[in-house]
Amino acid sequence: MTRIVVFSDTHGNIRNCINVIDRIRQIDMIIHLGDIIRDAEDLQILYPHLPVEYVCGNNDFNRTVPYEKILDVKERKILITHGHLYRVKYEYDTIVDRGLALNVDAVLFGHTHEPYEEHRSGISVMNPGSTSIPKFGRPSYGVIEIDNGKIATCICGISS
Repeated sequence: MTRIVVFSDTHGNIRNCINVIDRIRQIDMIIHLGDIIRDAEDLQILYPHLPVEYVCGNNDFNRTVPYEKILDVKERKILITHGHLYRVKYEYDTIVDRGLALNVDAVLFGHTHEPYEEHRSGISVMNPGSTSIPKFGRPSYGVIEIDNGKIATCICGISS
């Protein structure tokens, strides 16, 4: 089994990310969905044994980091993007259509600071929310597990 921890919208505060990573026993990869990519780079420095994948968000101005990537993990294709280019504050059809066009198994996005999870049109769709500035409720993050070719997603709240 492969376990991936997914963060988004940290906005300069990775304290909760560090607590989550240190608490979970088995992590195979970290994904950061933007806002702020410097936070993803800091996680890469703090956890050099873990691969860290990340994309730019609407508050990132690094032109060398893309706004979206497709990751190949255990023969599954995962689209990672911040989501602001796909109108996710208003609807999810556009980002799901992007995933369908790219023939991916999962679409991960952030931007709204609200956790969201569903399985639509054969694609796992997840927004882990924000680890530092949640729109409603408590900070959150996501976990993806890939086991025997199947993807399972989970959104987890972070206690104060």
